Amino acid sequence: MNKLMKIYGVLFLVALFPLTAVAENQNRTAINPKHLSDTTVYGYSQANVVKANSVMVYAAGQVGVSSEGPNDFQSQVDRSFDNLLAVLKASGASAEDVVKITLLIVDHNPEKLAYLGKKRRAVFGDHPPASTLIPVTRLYADGVLFEIDATAVLK
Repeated sequence: MNKLMKIYGVLFLVALFPLTAVAENQNRTAINPKHLSDTTVYGYSQANVVKANSVMVYAAGQVGVSSEGPNDFQSQVDRSFDNLLAVLKASGASAEDVVKITLLIVDHNPEKLAYLGKKRRAVFGDHPPASTLIPVTRLYADGVLFEIDATAVLK
C-alpha cells in the first residue's frame, strides 16, 4: 500500500504542476511548475522526484585547481565539472542521472553566475538537476574559487 501511495503522490504532483521537462532517466522526474520561473534557462530545475528504492550516488565536492594550468574562475569551473563527471562515470552514473547539485563560489558576481548558467546548460542539457548556489568568502585553501557536489540516481 505504501508503494502505491508514493506512486499516486508523484502522479498527483505531475498533474498539479505541468512540467517543462521530464528526465530520460526513468528513476527521476524533473519538476518545473509552469507558474514558477523557468530556471531551466539557467541550467537547473526546481526539483527532481526520485523513484523509491533507487540506487543513489553522492559525489563529494569537486574542485578544479591545477598546478599546471590557469586557475581563473572559468578554468576552475570547467575542471570541477570534468572531475564531477569522472566521479559519476566511475560510479556508474552520468550527467543525466544527477538530481541535485550544490555550487560554492568565492566572490560571487553576475559574470560568474552567467558562466555557471552556460556551463550547467552545456553539461546537463534539457534535464537539469535541482541546484543550490552558495556564495562564500573562502573555500578550503587559498586560490580555490569554486566547488561542486552532486547527488545522482542510477537508472
